[in-house]
Amino acid sequence: MLEPLQRTVLPGGDAPAATTTLSERALLAGWRNGLSILNLRGNADDPAFRSAVSQALSLELPRQPCSSVADADHRLVWVGPDDWFVIGPRGQASGVESRLREALTGMHSAVTDVSGGYTVLHLSGNPVREVLAQGCPLDLHPRAFGPGSSAGSVFFKTSIWLWQTDMAPTYEVLVRRSFMGYFWLMLERSTQECGLVTRRFP
Repeated sequence: MLEPLQRTVLPGGDAPAATTTLSERALLAGWRNGLSILNLRGNADDPAFRSAVSQALSLELPRQPCSSVADADHRLVWVGPDDWFVIGPRGQASGVESRLREALTGMHSAVTDVSGGYTVLHLSGNPVREVLAQGCPLDLHPRAFGPGSSAGSVFFKTSIWLWQTDMAPTYEVLVRRSFMGYFWLMLERSTQECGLVTRRFP
């Protein structure tokens, strides 16, 4: 039986969190504050546009709906036919933006730093699918949603963008900063049975 939830301070002091004793049943969660988050717009049918993005980020632009690609430094998340999120290293938004703008010079495109409006939440552990299912209508079964999958949805009343990073499974959730407190509150309420353990990111 899990011990009662204890209140603590979420890493970075952004919102309250809950922890339990470490348990294989617990959900592991933590905010990845400070990541570089940019919105990229352009014509995916234009080979020059795709080549410029690949040159700037060393990643092929995902063109398949509801998909994402990543390497050790960046993640590109498909949002629409001409719309992507670019997730980069902590505190390097201006550098990523500059590289993209330089590579895309003269092309019909837009690069916008939205780091101040969004943050990313890490979610993993055995109960992660069941916890998300309480407030998210997406089908997260492995046959429908696996590593590289991404989709816009909601978690209760919070608009989110969600992607899976590995088979564990591990998910990352893009959340508007103004909804961080509400999202975490609903996460606490959704983990009363399994427990919630915070993970601290540097």
